[in-house]
Amino acid sequence: MAKEKLSFKNGSKICYTVKENNLEDFYNKIIEFSTMSEEEYLVDLRLDYLINKKIEVKDIIDCITKAKKYLSNECETERQFIATLRNFSNGGNCLVDDKTYFSIIEELYEKSQVDAIDIDYDFYENKASNVKSLFSGKKTLIITYTCRSKSLAKDEYEEIFKSLIKTPAYILKVVTKAFSTDDTERLMTVARDFGEKLKDNDKVVVVISTGKLGILSRVWHEYTNTQIVYLDAYELDMVPAGKINKRVYDKCRKMISKLDEFSKTAENSHDIIH
Repeated sequence: MAKEKLSFKNGSKICYTVKENNLEDFYNKIIEFSTMSEEEYLVDLRLDYLINKKIEVKDIIDCITKAKKYLSNECETERQFIATLRNFSNGGNCLVDDKTYFSIIEELYEKSQVDAIDIDYDFYENKASNVKSLFSGKKTLIITYTCRSKSLAKDEYEEIFKSLIKTPAYILKVVTKAFSTDDTERLMTVARDFGEKLKDNDKVVVVISTGKLGILSRVWHEYTNTQIVYLDAYELDMVPAGKINKRVYDKCRKMISKLDEFSKTAENSHDIIH
């Protein structure tokens, strides 16, 4: 088993997401998010926002390389980047066919300095052999299953995780929309169970239930065994300009610290949700 680029030996990591649609703002936001603390955390680069604006992959890679070079002199802790390519059908911001999609991730894999690449599950289904051939350990593979159309039953979540387990991905990520607290509870329960089963199988579970009703699925990472804690977009919008980084970072870290302590005594998912 190849050693993964992303390591969680020191526990879960907060992840900040960059969604800029031009290279100047993209670069500046990478630097901004990467220099606000010496703690270990991840930066998710949503490349679909740039691809949607017809920006060349080569130029995106050059921008990432420039940022990495700058940060190597500014940060004592190495910053790890995730490159995410999300199509419109999965809640993303670009529309590319499978051939173009693969050519983008292939170029990112071979030439960029990102540490992990996050791809859509439906793309993987269509190009499984290509993806398996490409990912040989140089970068961590994340496969994301996105379902935004309806509430899911527990057995439906179980089938999704069973499908993800069969992939070569190190990180199995499920994104759904919470229409009720019950939706979040079902997702967290299944994620917890599968996370326990996968602890010894070199697999990591990440779950995100979007919207205000789903915030617990991101913050209560200890309960679900989720190793990456994504900040919620609507919380970022509530923070005054110029104070976004420190205030949001401190708030999230404080919440996680309190919830970690409480989760150790929680007896079941009902205690956590209600």
